[in-house]
Amino acid sequence: MLKITEVVLPEKEITLQLDGRVSGQWVELLRETAESLLKQGARLTVDLKNISFIDCEGIALIRNLIERGVRHTNPPLFVAEQIKKCKDGAA
Repeated sequence: MLKITEVVLPEKEITLQLDGRVSGQWVELLRETAESLLKQGARLTVDLKNISFIDCEGIALIRNLIERGVRHTNPPLFVAEQIKKCKDGAA
């Protein structure tokens, strides 16, 4: 299960606080949420602090968002390492 909490800050800044697992159907939920906010012109940050598991599809989505200018904060060590490995082409 994945819980997504939107924290709205001034000047169209929004942080998505993620709690739980970014896998399976929850990856699509995160994708739809992020795409909707980006289309509205929001400056988006994804807070990964409370992620307990992320699969390959979830890592691919996070990497895609980062490449498109979405900030990510507070990744647990295992998530940060997976993102780094993917960037290095070693995943």
